[in-house]
Amino acid sequence: MYRRPLDPKDEKVLEFLKKYITKYGYPPTVREICKALNITSTATAHYALNRLQAYGYIKKVDNHKRAIEILNEYSDFPKKEMIDVPLLGKITAGEPITAIENVDDVFPLPLDMFTSGELFLLTVKGDSMINAGILDGDIIVVRKQSIANNGEIVAVLIDGEATVKRFYMDSRFIRLEPENDKYDPIVVEEAEVLGLVVGLIRKYK
Repeated sequence: MYRRPLDPKDEKVLEFLKKYITKYGYPPTVREICKALNITSTATAHYALNRLQAYGYIKKVDNHKRAIEILNEYSDFPKKEMIDVPLLGKITAGEPITAIENVDDVFPLPLDMFTSGELFLLTVKGDSMINAGILDGDIIVVRKQSIANNGEIVAVLIDGEATVKRFYMDSRFIRLEPENDKYDPIVVEEAEVLGLVVGLIRKYK
């Protein structure tokens, strides 16, 4: 398929999209494009993306901040089906903090990696789960469910406060274990399991 050659400005936007997606695994927002390329107006960036789509270089979905796919006419690999997963705010890996339930962003994730259940994302605040590989600033992928098995890592609500910990329950108490020796377990009689941690997204600085 013939593609119309790009002018230097559009070529710069396309190269940034490719590098960003290669580095992070998901596309940038329009504001991130503007910041990286010193574009003063989001309208200018939108025009560039519209041209790239019209010329067959990308595919984007309206009303989704991060729904941009690079189209490669030479690739023999099948296109992955993606699902949009909402980022709902922050959750603590430390002392519980008030849960934030507003949708901050939407990330496309490969459907074949998360084949069942309703998913949501939470940004981790704190270092109580570092021995489980969950670091401050990571984004955890959570499958919504209300029950958990002993030893599983869950997002959990305690008296309206949210935290991520390893879950244990006996006949009397629920014990939420950190993965950092600096923190003590949280022992409660009641807690609401929000979901099971099934994945993680991390930006390398």
